[in-house]
Amino acid sequence: MFTIELIVISQIITSVIALIVIFAFYYRYLKRKESKRISRTSTDSEKSEPNARDHFRITLYQQPCLITLIHLENPHLSQLKNKQFYGYVDNVSTSGLKFLCNFNFPVKDRVMIKLNISVKSYHFTLKGEIIRKEEHRQNKQIAYGVLFENMTEKEKIRITKVLNKVMMEKKKKSIRYGVR
Repeated sequence: MFTIELIVISQIITSVIALIVIFAFYYRYLKRKESKRISRTSTDSEKSEPNARDHFRITLYQQPCLITLIHLENPHLSQLKNKQFYGYVDNVSTSGLKFLCNFNFPVKDRVMIKLNISVKSYHFTLKGEIIRKEEHRQNKQIAYGVLFENMTEKEKIRITKVLNKVMMEKKKKSIRYGVR
């Protein structure tokens, strides 16, 4: 009789431990989901994180671009679909870019854009997801970070070549003028 009670108690303890582990993992999942939602927006007063990107970035110094909102996950923003506005690309890499504009829209939910830009007389039409928003209070501009999506290998090679060309020209200028 004693061994049956011991077995039942050990099964109850095992079940309780399993439930605690499941709730702990679920809690971590919810926290990560919430932190992703919060990390989509920031202000200039927040500390910047170190640049931990996989691809080199080229600063373009306000290269004009045309942005089109092509998908907004938030149903309340459906009237903004296909809205076009102008902005300036601040920097670009083979995986994404940062643009600035005066148009303020929420990015807590998924927002997809199409971006038209020319770099060194090469025209690009790129699609991507807005993954970050930075509100700059001093100049009242908003910066959006974009991660490119669905790029073909040919497009990746093309943008890499153009960015390499821009980088080489900048290096030549810095060597010529002694700027490092």
